[in-house]
Amino acid sequence: MEAEVTIDLDRLAKELSDKMRVNDQSLRAAAAEIGCSAATLSRLLQGSKADNLPDTKSLLRSVSWLDKSLSDFELSRAPSATSMTDVEVHLRALPGLSEQHKQALVAIVRAAHDEFRTRSKKR
Repeated sequence: MEAEVTIDLDRLAKELSDKMRVNDQSLRAAAAEIGCSAATLSRLLQGSKADNLPDTKSLLRSVSWLDKSLSDFELSRAPSATSMTDVEVHLRALPGLSEQHKQALVAIVRAAHDEFRTRSKKR
């Protein structure tokens, strides 16, 4: 009997990867901070494509490293759609950026979104 996965492993993998990139950390350094092996972190970074599901201890440690809980990664919590307002809120919440840089990011994303939307309407 196969266990049902209720955790969005792809979202977890993305957030782990993003934090490693922001912190400029290697796989081994991040794994040491999380408290798992580099091989385990490598599997976590594969998300749902990994051959083996991560054990509960590794999941708990990895989400804790992200300052989140397992419930933050429940499949039922994943939005089916999002808006530009949602994207803007997330961009403005990025740590380590000045308010000016956050405003620039928001402007870039809005401009790209508007351009793609305009192109789609012309087709």
